[in-house]
Amino acid sequence: MPRSFAWFFWTLSMIIALASLRILALPMAEAMPHMLHYLDSAPVGTWVHMIAGPLALGLAPFQLWQGLRRRRPALHRWTGRVYALAILAGGVASLAMLPGFQGSTFAQAGFGVLAVLWIGTTFLGVARARTGDMAAHRRWMLRSVALTFAAVTLRLIMGPLVALGWTVTETFDVTAWGSWLINLAVLEYWQRRRVLKPA
Repeated sequence: MPRSFAWFFWTLSMIIALASLRILALPMAEAMPHMLHYLDSAPVGTWVHMIAGPLALGLAPFQLWQGLRRRRPALHRWTGRVYALAILAGGVASLAMLPGFQGSTFAQAGFGVLAVLWIGTTFLGVARARTGDMAAHRRWMLRSVALTFAAVTLRLIMGPLVALGWTVTETFDVTAWGSWLINLAVLEYWQRRRVLKPA
């Protein structure tokens, strides 16, 4: 990826991943009050999602680190397995939380599609690696990472909307779809430009 975007990607991924894990040190009512109601309908799913999601986000930059792949391929594979398992756990937990979602049906659908695509793209990426098709593996894992990065994009969209007076729940009508559609659109555009770029 372009060097300027790599710094943006690494920095925000690590900041959001570490900041999200504050729920391990603070009461949820203080750390993430908008998540508190999920403990009634899906307590296990809520905790799994809030731990597995940041873990996947924190590992995502390392999976794209070319130097690590070249110099430590075994480490790349092992961190990749942890990344994939974190997404499986976080994605299934997200789906388990959906019945307790307090936003609109439109927003609920957006988060549901995100969870399914998050698991699906990661599964396809892992499957392609196991068959030795590394080009397809990289394409699918880039899509997986783009969906993982939705955790960052969601907050970048949500912040200005909350500053304008929207409630967190109201912002979901925009972020539930925008947080990942934007990422995938940018990724596919970038990949298409790389393919079409003259040698």
